[in-house]
Amino acid sequence: MVRGSVRKSVLSGALAGAVLFSSALSGSPAQAQARARITERPDNSVVVRLNHTTHPSVGAARDLGRVAPDLAMERMLLQLQSSAEQESALEQLLGEQQDVSSPRYHAWLTPEQFGEQFGMAEQDLDVVVAWLASAGFRVREVARGRRTVEFSGAAGDVERAFHTEIHNYEVNGERHIANSTDISIPVALAPVVAGVASLHDFQARPLHHIMQAAPGARGGPAEAPAPQTDLGNGAHGLAPYDFAAIYNVSSLWGANYDGAGQSIAVLGETNIKLSDVANFRSMFGLPANAPQIIVDGNDPGDVGGGLETEADLDVEWSGAVAKGATIKYVVAANTTASDGVTLAAEYAVNNNVAPVITLSFGVCEAWAGMYSQLYNTLWQQAAAEGISVFVAAGDSGSAGCDTPSLTAPAQYGFGVNSLGSSSYNVAVGGTEFNDSASPSTYWNPANGGNLASAKGYIPEVVWNESSYTSAGAAGNNLYAGGGGSSNQWPRPAWQTGAGVPAGTFRLVPDVSLTAAGHDGYLVEWGGALYMVGGTSASTPSFAGIMAILNQYTGARNGNPNAKLYSLAAGTPAAFHDITAGGNAVPCKGGTPNCSAGPANVGKMMGYSAGAGYDLATGLGSVDAYALAQGWGGAQVAPAITSLSPNPMKGSNTAQALTINGTGFVAGMSIKVGTVTYGPSQLTSVSGAKVVLNVTVGTAAQS
Repeated sequence: MVRGSVRKSVLSGALAGAVLFSSALSGSPAQAQARARITERPDNSVVVRLNHTTHPSVGAARDLGRVAPDLAMERMLLQLQSSAEQESALEQLLGEQQDVSSPRYHAWLTPEQFGEQFGMAEQDLDVVVAWLASAGFRVREVARGRRTVEFSGAAGDVERAFHTEIHNYEVNGERHIANSTDISIPVALAPVVAGVASLHDFQARPLHHIMQAAPGARGGPAEAPAPQTDLGNGAHGLAPYDFAAIYNVSSLWGANYDGAGQSIAVLGETNIKLSDVANFRSMFGLPANAPQIIVDGNDPGDVGGGLETEADLDVEWSGAVAKGATIKYVVAANTTASDGVTLAAEYAVNNNVAPVITLSFGVCEAWAGMYSQLYNTLWQQAAAEGISVFVAAGDSGSAGCDTPSLTAPAQYGFGVNSLGSSSYNVAVGGTEFNDSASPSTYWNPANGGNLASAKGYIPEVVWNESSYTSAGAAGNNLYAGGGGSSNQWPRPAWQTGAGVPAGTFRLVPDVSLTAAGHDGYLVEWGGALYMVGGTSASTPSFAGIMAILNQYTGARNGNPNAKLYSLAAGTPAAFHDITAGGNAVPCKGGTPNCSAGPANVGKMMGYSAGAGYDLATGLGSVDAYALAQGWGGAQVAPAITSLSPNPMKGSNTAQALTINGTGFVAGMSIKVGTVTYGPSQLTSVSGAKVVLNVTVGTAAQS
């Protein structure tokens, strides 16, 4: 376990990076400078109110009165904002970092460089820190990117400094604390302070669900039995080598691209048992590779429950796909005023922990408040540092503000996950294998090596396992792949292409992978094996693919969305376009966008899949090997395992030669001896086999 020493080691690495990139960035016309914007001393009697800084749940909650004035409120985040000039220069930089013709292509910044150019001026930071101290707060840290300040204090100090009250509330039977009104700050600080994230304990929820498994489980009805091909209900447990075969990660593994030398930061709110990860890797034939655990602040310990399931899922499956990568699990405890996963995200970006980040938590965009701005600016900084961020799109279909496990129809209308609706992250949605009609076509009758049984790619539809019948609540839920339109962030320039609907707002998801409980991911948790679904599973898996792409290209890739959308248009073989199904879920009459549906479910709301991009699966799922080839950088040669026949008999007539191996793709050429056989001369091509007719004048042996 790593604690304070991490901060020092990351800092020294960041300083080395600053020397590396300084020449590429100097003299650029888009380089900004942090200029002082606070022109007078803050006066707490001359204030301005910051709108939309009260949690939306407060309005309908049962007010239980003010909290004790000495209630500790730990690790609050004061959100600072860049100037308009800095924002313009930052957007120009982000564009040039992805433009191969620019001298600043892939010239990533360190957190310190980012802060110098796009954060607050030192003079302004001094004023802000002094004001917080004068209000009775303890300032723990100014972020290296200079856009957040972490501070702690008592509820009474919060009330006096921000001109609000902190109350106890009851919401749906749960106790919470939150500020009762929008906050105010001194007018002098308004040019640099956007707000506080947060002054409440409403927290993001993990986006996964543990599925019912077949009889014979070791620990209960939700626990899967020891891995087997058929779980008895038409479903199959998904093992790492199954995933690799289905999405053609195996061809990259066969060419020695497995994420070696790369790292992925997983964000969480609980500690984990390293034995679970070790058992998972051993069971499924993955090399021993223990994750690093980085604790930011107080160690929350192993809190168990869904948070531990989420952590195990994310750590195990990001490392299952990028089996050679280092997984860095960044964990922070929840407090009465801040969400632990948000604190972990702040740490990971401002300490440049890894070139890939995966986050599997969600908050409805309509309820996120300051978290929306915090995550948007944080992922923006991550992109400038060359970090690729992957966030789960959600598990409630188009109804992202409704809890998927509730047994009632959706009632809040369309909504998306605020933590992933920024244009600076990749939002990962969910698909479902369309294998039920003929499972033997896609799955072997028994497990092979590493407990895998998938034969190769399995056709996919939109993940939608939602159900509602008014006759009874048993089995009712909203489980389906999240997707829809942001109502806050503008449409990025790169979000174009076939199927992208007209409009001006950011759309999610960007890509998808399997997320259904049908053929769910196998996860080791608490010493037992479970089958888990949700975009919480597809997201760390895609992060694993990204780590392999970084290894393949030999570099960080920053926000990969522009490349993904470009490849979808120019390299269609890299994507599986999902055109069947939709993420419509049952909805309550009178809910916005709720329309008539089948008689047995009443009304529905959602989006259908279609050719090209759609709001149910984005660009679709991927063929990892073809994606890498289209991405550019290194060239992966197919791995040949055997030839048939071998040896070949001498003959002046053409004879069939079968080449077995991995990494074969449509459009390739094969050279046999001195003769090259082009794509049109290949009889058949699959990822594992090529057949062609060759003429061998004399006997030949490999």
